[in-house]
Amino acid sequence: MRIELFGIARARAGVEYVDIDVEAQTLREALRALGEACPALAAEVLDGDALSPLFVASLNGDRFVNRPETKLCAEDTLLILGAQAGG
Repeated sequence: MRIELFGIARARAGVEYVDIDVEAQTLREALRALGEACPALAAEVLDGDALSPLFVASLNGDRFVNRPETKLCAEDTLLILGAQAGG
């Protein structure tokens, strides 16, 4: 599974994306694996096994997800980006 990072998340992690080697079956497991792969995200982007309220996750660019039990599969891509809107 690939987790793509945008904005602040990318700046904190220092990478554009992280490929998670373990097969995450839920959003919670994917975020836990992301935190282990990029500990720098723990302070601002992640809140334990969840995203900070300042960030959102998009599943395959189709829909936003936030429920920790959201089912994922190995072919999925998560996009992590700031929740703020510009204009």
